[in-house]
Amino acid sequence: MKAHLFLFICSLFIFSSCQSESPCETFQLNQPVGIAYHETITFCEVPISITFSKILEDSRCPENVVCIWQGLAELEVLIEVDGKEEAYLLSTYPSFRNIPSEVQVDGYRFSLKNVSPYPNTTKSYQEKDYNIQLLVEKVNE
Repeated sequence: MKAHLFLFICSLFIFSSCQSESPCETFQLNQPVGIAYHETITFCEVPISITFSKILEDSRCPENVVCIWQGLAELEVLIEVDGKEEAYLLSTYPSFRNIPSEVQVDGYRFSLKNVSPYPNTTKSYQEKDYNIQLLVEKVNE
């Protein structure tokens, strides 16, 4: 009886210690991954984590308006590869201020594919409403 109780307590301890580990997302190279504002995505198969940390500007032409120019969205992401974390600025219109729409970090390319929600004059959005889509690809160095 004591042996069964001991095994039961040990299995509870092991199960509860696994619950405290940070969750991993299924990582697939070459497929866009969505990241909510202030969310961190950590991948198990590859030592990468990405945090959508800041929306710096969203001056994109609202979808219900005719504009002279398209505008842009600029944001900051924190990218950690192999334990080294660094902040990167990304833009939907890289030629405007020389802020790229993609960066290469330790053999991986991180490309900004979408920023949502898209501006609209009939709706107002807060930072917490933003999501981005990044494409992560392995590159040859």
